[in-house]
Amino acid sequence: MSAPYVEMIAGTEQLVSTMGIYVSGKGVVEPLTPLMQDATTGALLLWDGEKPGQAVYLSALTVDTALRTVAQVYKCGVFNIDAVKWPESVTTQVAKIGAFVGSGISVQPLSY
Repeated sequence: MSAPYVEMIAGTEQLVSTMGIYVSGKGVVEPLTPLMQDATTGALLLWDGEKPGQAVYLSALTVDTALRTVAQVYKCGVFNIDAVKWPESVTTQVAKIGAFVGSGISVQPLSY
């Protein structure tokens, strides 16, 4: 019987969150979306999937950036690679694992 939810934790490391400030007016950010910093302001926006190591956090909550820009984000933990809301262009396991290199976030399949 399958579980009625998606397991988000894939390791033994404790999850750590912090306050994040999003770029205003960038739409709705779903939970477990990779985030990067805007090169000019340092505020958070969706990781574009272009370069490894640029995703620094995972969103913890649904945030409509037209209504609010401050919300909790995950800064540390090991997450289920299949639970993360990846950009459509990011399809390989190498790209997904490489997204967070240098940050406190790691992703892996549940079976490891």
